[in-house]
Amino acid sequence: MSEETGFRLRSDIIDNHGERMQNLKRYFPFFSLQAASLSQYREGRYAFLDMGYITLALLRFFIEENNFNEREVNLKQAHAFLAELLRRDFELELPPQEEADLTAYLFDKIRNDGRPFRMDYFDPADKKRKTARMKLIDSAMSGGNVVYSISADAIEFYLDTKEIREESRINIEQLLLEKLIQTKNFVGGLEVVRRMNSEVNRLRKRKGEVLSMLGCNIFEGMNALDEFNRTGVRWFQEEQRAFRRNKELTEAARQKAEGTFEAKEGTLREIFLLDSELKKAMQNHGRLLADCMELQVRADEILHRYKYSRLRSAFDFRGFLERARAADDASVLGELVLPLFRPYRRRFFPPGQVETLLTAAARQEESTESAGAGEEQDYVFDDDAEEERINGNYRAILKTLLDTLLVKPAFDLAEFNRILETRYFDGIFRNSDYYSFLVQLCQKREYDLSGLEKKQDTFLEGILSGMLRETGEKRYRGLRFRLELLSDLDLRETAGEELVHGAAAEGRESVTANIRFVRL
Repeated sequence: MSEETGFRLRSDIIDNHGERMQNLKRYFPFFSLQAASLSQYREGRYAFLDMGYITLALLRFFIEENNFNEREVNLKQAHAFLAELLRRDFELELPPQEEADLTAYLFDKIRNDGRPFRMDYFDPADKKRKTARMKLIDSAMSGGNVVYSISADAIEFYLDTKEIREESRINIEQLLLEKLIQTKNFVGGLEVVRRMNSEVNRLRKRKGEVLSMLGCNIFEGMNALDEFNRTGVRWFQEEQRAFRRNKELTEAARQKAEGTFEAKEGTLREIFLLDSELKKAMQNHGRLLADCMELQVRADEILHRYKYSRLRSAFDFRGFLERARAADDASVLGELVLPLFRPYRRRFFPPGQVETLLTAAARQEESTESAGAGEEQDYVFDDDAEEERINGNYRAILKTLLDTLLVKPAFDLAEFNRILETRYFDGIFRNSDYYSFLVQLCQKREYDLSGLEKKQDTFLEGILSGMLRETGEKRYRGLRFRLELLSDLDLRETAGEELVHGAAAEGRESVTANIRFVRL
């Protein structure tokens, strides 16, 4: 063995061992929970439950709530999800108290009772034993309550399982990047951005493969194009928003680091490298969008050419003659030539009919139309369409408000606007129904949903009562909340530039009161 080979082998075995163990620690909690048996709990009555499946299901639930819906998860919601999982997937029907005990036991097991999972290993570089720690679920205080969220390591572990198939890989990676930036793990964030760049390059390469497939087999090519659009193109808007959000987080981290006296040169360098790699990823993502638009244009051209040439490629004249010869029947040739002897003739107006038209006597009486027994048509008037649109928009905003009140005991208008923007994008602030909704909402200072079926005082309460009757949302019944008008603020501080422009466009520059929603 040469000296160079020996040095490379030593580096791979010894120097890189610690990094490998840090990567392997992400899998340690899952396999520890998978190996844990429930045979010791309640005399083994629940030993058939699969802890590995329950763990992955709970992590997916936290990703959905924390990252996609941007909602905090409390203990009651986590227990409710586990109880539903036990009933649906394991057909386990239990008394309420026993079910509550079992879900609490499972949740504490996955959280490891709030302690990190510990994995001991030997580090040959330092010649001593070390401990790697990892949590699947983090906890924090919010509004006086304990809330739970998935950790960055758990998100990365879940991505490695390739469990999320319908979501964009780039979009999921950006959720991890956002969490790493917030925890000031810029080195880990740099690695995530490089993985996103690799995914963008893979999609650009896949675009070339789809184009080649369209040229060889139009049917397989169109199927590949549909799959490419479904898994890649449909997420562009959300990916672009996530890129901008992470770029703003990186910029804020850089400004904060420069403004502290303890800022280290290494930290600023890590932020600079992360920012540079993120800019490169955004540029590549823009090129990918241009490539996808070009692919769609080329696909349309190929499909158009194929439609014109399909008859020639689908009908085999030589094969038709061979079959006629084999059957020794020349009469079948009539099927081929008879259509050619009956060409399509265009209809024309006979010139001899011109004189008949000029000399014909005109009818003196007026003919009346008989009322037939046709079906009566339904007409939609402008005011009906306007009322239907207002009802639909009011219901969507009301549902968002009530869902937020169930999760948060109190929040202001600025926070509610951010939730609306996340769910419906910033186009909602250009909708005049949003401002009229606020005006209608402020007609009362306190709302009690339990008594709406008997009495409605305002137009908005009538819509809310109808919504509760139709949807049958039990979780809203009994909800009470009040509105507190705080000191007047500039609208830019409350809802941002988009809301200001929307208010100006609708003539509502006077809406400057900040509102606070409080659950009773």
